[in-house]
Amino acid sequence: MTISISSEFIDLCREQVALLDRTLGASPIVVYLAEKLLGGDDGKLVPIVAEPKTSVLWDTDELPAIVETSDRDRRLRSAKPNISQPLVLESSMDGERQPSETPSESHRLVLPLMHENVVVGLLVTARQGQPWSDRDRETVDRIAHTIAIACLLEQRGQWMERNYRAQQQLQTQQHNLLHDWLHQFRNPLAALRIFGKLLTKRLKPDDERRQYADNILRESDRLQDLLQEFRQAIDTEPFAIAATVDLDADLDDASVSRPLLPATDERASVVDLHDVLAPLDLSARALASERSLDFHAAIPENLPCVRANRKALVEVATNLIDNALKYTPPGGRVRLDAGRFQHSTFGDGIAIAISDTGLGIPARDMEHLFERRFRGAQADSDIPGTGLGLAIARDLVRQMHGDIEAFSPPKHPWNTFDPSDNGTTLLVWLPLCSEQ
Repeated sequence: MTISISSEFIDLCREQVALLDRTLGASPIVVYLAEKLLGGDDGKLVPIVAEPKTSVLWDTDELPAIVETSDRDRRLRSAKPNISQPLVLESSMDGERQPSETPSESHRLVLPLMHENVVVGLLVTARQGQPWSDRDRETVDRIAHTIAIACLLEQRGQWMERNYRAQQQLQTQQHNLLHDWLHQFRNPLAALRIFGKLLTKRLKPDDERRQYADNILRESDRLQDLLQEFRQAIDTEPFAIAATVDLDADLDDASVSRPLLPATDERASVVDLHDVLAPLDLSARALASERSLDFHAAIPENLPCVRANRKALVEVATNLIDNALKYTPPGGRVRLDAGRFQHSTFGDGIAIAISDTGLGIPARDMEHLFERRFRGAQADSDIPGTGLGLAIARDLVRQMHGDIEAFSPPKHPWNTFDPSDNGTTLLVWLPLCSEQ
């Protein structure tokens, strides 16, 4: 990556050069940087600081070249530099430097500007009549190392600044794109709700088709709620923060996470499971019929109430039913059961179990099943998916102080498939209302 030399870096170089002049009597002193570092095309050296201003600039053809061995590493060419007499340049009236004579008995010293095996330039100096001792060389080496670190920090800082600006631009583009999509999504959703209302008005309550019209209205209302929550979410500060972090970072980090529960006046309330699950039974039966599946639901009407978030519970049950229908081949069976259940850890409560005779889950995938974007063996199948459904369901259940477990082959207290059947059971446990 190329860098632009800042005034702060130039000032630091001048301070280090002045320190070298004061402590060791070195003169002249020239700091060179690799031309490639500054945006050039080759490995030549470019002088950026010289002291004194009427200074000696050595012919760069006689200095050791800097070669690139990788995208990040710059090292000195292995050949030993052969530096002959320096070229003396003096400032003229028009500001250009003109050659003059070379000082006699000059003891030169060439050190790489290097940090962690990365070379960014050279420090070349000399002094008259006095050879360099080992201690002198150590002092010059420390100064060269300081300049090298400052140069690499300058490079890294400019890279971070560019990356930050690019991330901000990307965030703005994504934000605008999401708003465009939401606006376009609103019109067909409004039309869907209108058609659903028209159907319910034209169909008599005892008409078998009335339930499908009711389902259209219910699902369109759910979409409307999700659309509103999504619009609010992308305008909140946590979303803005998440859009600026490294794309490879962990998205579950607490600093950018936000609650998953749908926005309601009451985060948790008394919920009748039969009222929540019965409408889902109608939708699931219609989908199962289209896919040549046998769907059966057993939802007792006298179930004790649970304390939960109604919308979140609908989201969880819908995700699990959709998964069961999606991963069960034609001719298979899917069951939805609910009842009182004694959890081995959490005690007495209510459980919802969705079981299927589908593809099942390999044992190696079970411990990763609820991780975000994990699809395991299903990733190689033609069945579409994002690997988010079970992770979202787990997080929602936990926020309601419940628990979710997976069993493959299927297993739960109220229904036992044939032992030879493959498939899965997802069991959701929820706590009873405190007054029960």
